[in-house]
Amino acid sequence: MLHVGIDDTDSLDGGCTTWVALRVIEELLPDFDLIGPPRLVRLNPDVPWKTRGNGAVALAFGRGAGEQMQVGELPGGPVFAHAEAVPAALDAEALLERVLAIMRAEARPSAQPGVIVSETRPPEGLYWQGVRGIVRDTQLREALEGSAHAGLNGGRGLAGATCALAWSPRSGGVALRCTWELLGYRERDRWGTPRKISAESVTAVAAVEKTFGCRDPDGSPAMVPHSPCPVLWGLRGLEPAPLTAGFAALGPEQPERWLLWQTNQATDDHYATALPAEGGASVRLSGTVAAAAQSRRGGHRFFGFAHEGGELECAAFEPSGDFRHVVDMLVPDDELEVCGSFEAGVLKLEKLRVIALAPRQRKPPNPVCPECGARTHSAGRDVGYRCRPCGTKLAAPALESVAPALAPGWYDPPASARRHLVRPARLMALTIFFNQRPIFKMETA
Repeated sequence: MLHVGIDDTDSLDGGCTTWVALRVIEELLPDFDLIGPPRLVRLNPDVPWKTRGNGAVALAFGRGAGEQMQVGELPGGPVFAHAEAVPAALDAEALLERVLAIMRAEARPSAQPGVIVSETRPPEGLYWQGVRGIVRDTQLREALEGSAHAGLNGGRGLAGATCALAWSPRSGGVALRCTWELLGYRERDRWGTPRKISAESVTAVAAVEKTFGCRDPDGSPAMVPHSPCPVLWGLRGLEPAPLTAGFAALGPEQPERWLLWQTNQATDDHYATALPAEGGASVRLSGTVAAAAQSRRGGHRFFGFAHEGGELECAAFEPSGDFRHVVDMLVPDDELEVCGSFEAGVLKLEKLRVIALAPRQRKPPNPVCPECGARTHSAGRDVGYRCRPCGTKLAAPALESVAPALAPGWYDPPASARRHLVRPARLMALTIFFNQRPIFKMETA
């Protein structure tokens, strides 16, 4: 069996690495079997040179055996993945050349593609470095030893391609930790034209059990991209079966082909638990609100946050929508867990958890004069109240306790403002997320 990793074939103005991988599958299937499901691996979303989703892909080819599962549909017929591979003599260099030919034809001119073909997978630690930090040249050279590999136009994608091979749905030593995405692809002559997917059809698939990220709370589709890439839509879920059974409801535009991907999306794998020495990383911190939120130009919200390592500002930006109203309701001493991207002393919030709420109080209405029944007025700061008609003076009444408008729990922005690796708030309590049934035996690796 040969493992194939591919990265950096797209650009900000189009292309898609999963499309290149699909073309590789289409080209190789007459001569090889696909072993296990295709894998879409999102890496550090804070690296400055990423394109859009910073996704790399991992495939495995060989001589298949055992259980089969349909994972796609091409114009020439269905795509099946095999659960196991039998020993076979395979030429990694020859396979590399075939993949490179497809990359040269399909990659964007400004991209820096990289591809690795290897009989073994790199150590898992390389994945964690790639999803939370930056892979150094020495680490990459060591991981590439013994493999067939190549880069085009500088080959920066070699790092991501190698990290993709290092990912396992059991990375971190926990139970199966992954999600799934079924990607529908457009006919080539429609690339760059408006997608014809109705909000009603998106609502229909959003109701399918164990799907997520289909639409925003206002009903607008979040699963339909806006770039001129080959993807028509991406249907995400906790298990593969609801996706393959439910996507037919989407329309009226239909995909020319589709492919099911096993992914690390919505795993929170990118969060470290301590601030980095430099910016450009994502973290999860616990602490308390140090200062109430302020609204700044553009509708952004900023509040002070105290944690074990000091203080910083947390920011909820305008695209996060109603999530900003949650931030507005926080008061000093509220206990939180915050998650987001850290840069230049600011944590750009991706979600937060309210752990405990500080007491809320408010000033009661001005008291009524007990002598004449008129409403009293403030006599000055910390002085009390005075009745203007009769001159009666009253002490200031005690502040009133107020029930908080928030409840403990997770809060996050709408799906359209959520990065790929962020686990949605509504999934945080689902134990199924960490206890999915493997669809193949090889998924334990």
